[in-house]
Amino acid sequence: MTRYTTAKGFLLNFMVKSRSAGHTAKRSTFRKIAYWLHLWLGLISGIIVFIVCLTGGLWVFRYEVAYFTQPYKRVDIQQKPVLSPSQILSDAQHYFRQHGYNVAVLTNINYGKSGAAVSASFTLGKKGEADLFFNPYTGQVLKDERVPDATDDFFLFVRAGHRFLWLPQKIGSPIVGSACLVFLVIIITGIIWWYPSNWNKKNREKSFTVKWNAKWKRLNIDLHNVLGFYASIFLLLLTLSGVFFTFEWVRNGIYRSLTWKAPVEVKQDDPFSDTKLTSKPSISYALDRIWLQATKKHPDFGKIILSVPDEAKEAYQVMAFFGDGTLNYNNATYFYDQSTLKLLKYLDEDDRPYNEISAGEKAYRMNFDIHTGQILGLPTKILAFMVCIIGASLPVSGTLIWYNRKWGNKKAKSPVVGV
Repeated sequence: MTRYTTAKGFLLNFMVKSRSAGHTAKRSTFRKIAYWLHLWLGLISGIIVFIVCLTGGLWVFRYEVAYFTQPYKRVDIQQKPVLSPSQILSDAQHYFRQHGYNVAVLTNINYGKSGAAVSASFTLGKKGEADLFFNPYTGQVLKDERVPDATDDFFLFVRAGHRFLWLPQKIGSPIVGSACLVFLVIIITGIIWWYPSNWNKKNREKSFTVKWNAKWKRLNIDLHNVLGFYASIFLLLLTLSGVFFTFEWVRNGIYRSLTWKAPVEVKQDDPFSDTKLTSKPSISYALDRIWLQATKKHPDFGKIILSVPDEAKEAYQVMAFFGDGTLNYNNATYFYDQSTLKLLKYLDEDDRPYNEISAGEKAYRMNFDIHTGQILGLPTKILAFMVCIIGASLPVSGTLIWYNRKWGNKKAKSPVVGV
């Protein structure tokens, strides 16, 4: 009886050890694959990830930088109504006549929240284009902008790097999108590699804290592992929301996942005016009528853009944005017939009023504001900026780790001393 019990116990103990050893082997192989993918995909895509993350971090604060570098875009608030579109247009035409321009065709007028200048865009025939900024209370021209100023130029440069690596769009966009897909794999394999195999106190401290007083090689490893882990969830979100802009299959997949519906393709984005009617009201009258309706519907607007049609079949378009006027997801879009000024039915589901769509469709529309960090204002902008900077640092710190492990620890061989 004793021998049986002992033999049985030995067998059970052997089986437990065998299972444990098998599990460890599988996990070890899995981690080796994850490490291999993390290392080589990181080395291959590192420079692109660095550029995309760094430029993305800079792009986050474009409005804040513009506030200080473009003072002509804001005015002192006065306790009186702002000028109507027709008055702005009249002041603009007077300004152009004074400066020798007989042809100035309005394309849109942009009203901001209280304290913001009104901007109006014009085409000047063969002489190019112009954006005029007005004091909305007096009609004074604050700025005649024919080309982007230094701030706009800088952020256009940053955006071109972020989206296309400063290459032609058809070439750069797929490269950036593909690198971002690779970066998703890098983040996931990084989390797998970070995950401690043994959750003891020492490993927990090493996984969650940076040893700031360590030597630079150790500090570099901690910064890569610990900061990478803390930023990983946000990096996944920012990267996935960025790939959205490159690949249609990603957009369709996200839409299906959030709404449980197939995307609807439309042949015509915007409704057309009735071209059979030849009598049309003046642009000044039409804009005043439309502006009045828009402000009655949305007195709390953050920004309203009135777009003028340049073809007989096109309609007037009004876009109202809320909050501080920089958020894109919560907006209202309206179309008006050129001749009758009758409100037209939207055709594209993207123009459906925000309060009429499902929770999944609302989340889908939030993609741009999530990606740029402006979804909840300054707190999420700061978070997005920090995550982008950490993301830009990961290829650098990761390459240093690889270099130090491969070559950094080599020491000069000691001469062999004869015995």
